[in-house]
Amino acid sequence: MHSPPGPLVDSRRLVAASGPAVFRRGQEYFRTGRVRTVRWSPGAEGAGVLAAEVEGSGAVYSVTVHVGAGGAPGPAWCTCPAGGFCKHAVAAVLRHNFETAVRAHQQGGTAAPSSPAGAAPREGRASARRGDAPDWKDALTEILGGMDHVEPPPEEPEGVALEFDLRREPYRYVHGTGRAGSPWHLYVRPVRRGRRGGWIKGGLDWETVTADAGRWSLSPEQVDWFDELRALSATRSPWAVHDRHWIRLDSYASPLLWGILARAEAAGISLVGREHGLPVALEEPGRFHVDVLRGPGKDLELRPTVDSGGRRIALDTARIIGDPGHGLFSPDGDPQAVADTEDLNVLPLRLVPLATRLTREQRRFLDTAGGLRIPEDEVEEFFDRYFPRLHRSMDVDTGDGSIELPQVADPELVLTLEHQELTIRARWEWEYQKGRERILLPFRPEDPLADEPVHRESSWETAVTAAVRHRAPGVDFRRSSYVAQDALVLVREWLPALEKVPDLRIEHTGGRRAYQQIAEPPTITVSTAATERRDWFDLGVTVKVGEFYISFADVFRALDLGQDVMLAPDGSWFSLDRPEFDRLRELIAEARSLQESPEGPLRIHRHQAGLWQDLEDVATDTEQAEAWRKGVRSLLELGAVGAPPVPATLHAELRPYQREGYSWLSVLWDHGLGGILADDMGLGKTVQAIALICRAVEQDPDLPPFLVVAPTSVVPNWTAEIRRFAPSLPVVGVTDTQAKAGTALADSAGGARVVVTSYTLLRLDEAAYRGISWAGVLLDEAQFVKNPRTKAHRAAKDLDAPFKLAITGTPLENSLVELWALLSLTAPGLFPSRRKFTETYQRPIERGQDAAALARLRRRVKPLMLRRTKESVDLELPPKLEQTIEVELSPAHRRIYDTRLQRERQKVLGLLRDLDRNRFTIFQSLTTLRLLSLDASLVDPAADVSSSKLDLLFEHLPEIVAEGHRPLVFSQFTSFLKKAAARLDELRIPYAYLDGSTTDRARVLERFTSGEVPVFLVSLKAGGFGLNLTQADYCFLLDPWWNPATEEQAVDRTHRIGQQKKVMVYRLVARDTIEEKVMALKERKARLFTAVLDDDRMFSSALTAEDIRGLLTP
Repeated sequence: MHSPPGPLVDSRRLVAASGPAVFRRGQEYFRTGRVRTVRWSPGAEGAGVLAAEVEGSGAVYSVTVHVGAGGAPGPAWCTCPAGGFCKHAVAAVLRHNFETAVRAHQQGGTAAPSSPAGAAPREGRASARRGDAPDWKDALTEILGGMDHVEPPPEEPEGVALEFDLRREPYRYVHGTGRAGSPWHLYVRPVRRGRRGGWIKGGLDWETVTADAGRWSLSPEQVDWFDELRALSATRSPWAVHDRHWIRLDSYASPLLWGILARAEAAGISLVGREHGLPVALEEPGRFHVDVLRGPGKDLELRPTVDSGGRRIALDTARIIGDPGHGLFSPDGDPQAVADTEDLNVLPLRLVPLATRLTREQRRFLDTAGGLRIPEDEVEEFFDRYFPRLHRSMDVDTGDGSIELPQVADPELVLTLEHQELTIRARWEWEYQKGRERILLPFRPEDPLADEPVHRESSWETAVTAAVRHRAPGVDFRRSSYVAQDALVLVREWLPALEKVPDLRIEHTGGRRAYQQIAEPPTITVSTAATERRDWFDLGVTVKVGEFYISFADVFRALDLGQDVMLAPDGSWFSLDRPEFDRLRELIAEARSLQESPEGPLRIHRHQAGLWQDLEDVATDTEQAEAWRKGVRSLLELGAVGAPPVPATLHAELRPYQREGYSWLSVLWDHGLGGILADDMGLGKTVQAIALICRAVEQDPDLPPFLVVAPTSVVPNWTAEIRRFAPSLPVVGVTDTQAKAGTALADSAGGARVVVTSYTLLRLDEAAYRGISWAGVLLDEAQFVKNPRTKAHRAAKDLDAPFKLAITGTPLENSLVELWALLSLTAPGLFPSRRKFTETYQRPIERGQDAAALARLRRRVKPLMLRRTKESVDLELPPKLEQTIEVELSPAHRRIYDTRLQRERQKVLGLLRDLDRNRFTIFQSLTTLRLLSLDASLVDPAADVSSSKLDLLFEHLPEIVAEGHRPLVFSQFTSFLKKAAARLDELRIPYAYLDGSTTDRARVLERFTSGEVPVFLVSLKAGGFGLNLTQADYCFLLDPWWNPATEEQAVDRTHRIGQQKKVMVYRLVARDTIEEKVMALKERKARLFTAVLDDDRMFSSALTAEDIRGLLTP
């Protein structure tokens, strides 16, 4: 965006304001494009302000120029050192004139005349061309401001110089001199040639030399030169003293000073002394030297010198420029003459730049003021102890050839390696020069206080030591011996790195081994061997590399220590960085963590078939005990084993997937392995289990009885199913405790092939059940013993049976520990330790952090758990259509719910700090909110508000019944079911009712299945198992629950084998209530079940404080 156009500034007045010399330099800045931006801000009556940014020598400067009416230049400011109407201000005004003129011509006219002084084009030419493209001559005349007419002829620049003043100031400590006495300092200022030919100040100083450059007719190059020299003074020492007239040159910290001084001659600037204009000599860059000379007698003299342009310059009277020094200045004369001269400016001055900055040692040497003298009797000590150090810190030579200097070798760190078979002995020493000899010193002085034969350079030793540690971080200087793998690490890893360390020499003695790599891949053999314990087998792992057999314990130890290679007995080595070793290490670690005694011999249990299969995948070969091969191989290769015939005593036609399940159960039975039959609800798990019992009894008629444990309500179903499918098997259903029946359990079970009892009776008569040896135990609806802390679980665990089978469609509902609990009953050797299971599987999987652990768990469990879903088998079931219906609470219902929600939310959020201690109170509050979502009167009987859910349900239920459909209505809350029952009573629709308190369960069920009543009200928990309700084709779930398995069990009472009609499932969810949150939580728990049993997706399961907080947040 352009600023509004302003008037052209009068060029003649601009020249007058700035001066011709400054104007020319500003013109050059404009022509070379140094003006970055320019903006015109109009004021009153044609006046205004010009603001611009202009590139200077080392920075971008901000310029402000006031322009009066008629284009007259007013006051100007600039952020450059000159300020005022400087070259930057001139360049900005010329750029403004250029843009104003171009814009005016582009618009078909000319810029408005800024003054009658002729800055605008002549009227006749402008009017003749009005509206046409501008003539280039006119345009350039306006752009350049008429300079052909107003610029005066160039003047010859006056003579200008930089004057040097040597001052011996009264003594005071001045940083950087390091000398006693009165320090010398070097000052400079600009001067010009006077009328008599001498150099005079003549009004020049460090400010006017640039601000008023036009006054002195300085060339642009000269002004730039002084600008740079003055700007560089900003780098001077903070102790330096200066004013507008003099700048102290020896305080300049930057070596860029010498480049500026070297350009003085080209810019026409002389370097002169204060007295008589003596020329100042600028020498070529020099190098610092120390001359070792023969003094009187056999003494030695050490003198500092600088080698500049091939000649030596003595430094007796030299002083340093910069800190650290980058140059020297010195009066040119005999040292004694300099000392006797009161005013040093009468002597010529010499300036010497240094090729490299002075080191600390070199600067100290300069402070010796004339050098050092070494007496004859101390010369030997000088060469032994000091000369090597002096030689390393600076250039040392003999200036006159009067003495032969010894050759100096730098000290070195020496590593001596003595090779002895598979052992390497190491010795670290320092090698120093003593005179003309080399001597070895221990790595660390034995006695720090004792005199050393040579001076030890601790800083240098520290630097070399650090370089060694950087290259080879594992090197221990105190270690003197490396054996086997450590020797290999030293040779393979550290030596190549150490050989690159400067100042380190490595020497070898003895027979150095080649340490060749074994290229051929290793052979891994895993084996099992029988032990005195029937279920446990010794697990062996052997590794063969080349011609050598290596114990895997050694390999495991090397892997555990993080080694990536391992040494064979002959010194050859092989890489441990192989995927099979990493995998084998994981599997061995897992096997050890799973066995009963992690510190004992490595063993594997028969139940750990999945682990063995992974070991086989890694191994090159396997060796198996016969008992192991028969049992575990049959389980792993189930498809290759011929399916056993269905027993003749089974009066049922098994579907193909049921025959597969029967075959799997038979393999488990034949080899004494337990497991979990986890088929979906409605796939006929019961008939598969009965088929197994028939086969077992057919094979061995003398077997003791089987025990079936089921929920109380399901016991009659089991006895009926056995009599139906296996009428030849005597079955006894136990419905009372021994005390109540008046008969001992052993007597009741006498003669029976199958005893069916409930989990309640098993818990109450635990000792009686434990006292009988059973052929096998079948735990139906095994989720009843999913909590390992309950008495029912402990009672089932203590039953005496070689075979235990868990039958459940939901082997886990809330947490992986439930799965572990069932496996601890049926396959106790798979995960013997609950603590290890929690650490290895439960925590990482439920936190959703370890997909590998989830995949490993599935592999371990797979051989001992069979699960098929309805979708995976060809059942030809009619479709099941599920729909969630959102129910809007009535306004009155909503007010009651929201009011109570605020109170319960505040209470629960405060209790979440200690979830475990407050769990009961928290869930009480959650239950209150769930009841309020259903019917306010369930919480407050005085609330006279109709239930929105029941209103919706009974808008449709009568019509559904009238059309001949058979609906099931489920709720977790019996109080709410009774509200629904009251509505049915009002409508005179007959129904059956079932909850946990129902005593005549069979009669209630028969009323619905026979068609006597069209509607069945069922408690979610009571109706979740043991029912076959294929007569129903509608399901209403009145309230969601966060355990999806509970709902699925209830729905699958009707969607199962035997169903002929399409099943409609409706879930009623109150909008904007806790029920919506429960639905989301239920979905996450469904992912837990699916991830472990059906696929490999990750999930998180545990109901955490964050979950509960989420239930209560909007």
